[in-house]
Amino acid sequence: MNMGDIVSLISTVGFPIVGCIAMGWYVKYTTDKNREQINEMNTQHKAEMDVLTAAINNNTLALQKLSDKLEKE
Repeated sequence: MNMGDIVSLISTVGFPIVGCIAMGWYVKYTTDKNREQINEMNTQHKAEMDVLTAAINNNTLALQKLSDKLEKE
């Protein structure tokens, strides 16, 4: 093998390796961003569900009081 073959081999194999590293970084970056967004959405959803749970519990209490009043009459 002469020096030209080695340079040719490095330039041929070097670009795909760099390309794979860049694509791997991009996939990790987008995955991390998506994970952050999903965690934020889960936090918002939990807060919404807590409000809905409280509303349902209040409605249940109101219905129970109405039912008790109707039974007395």
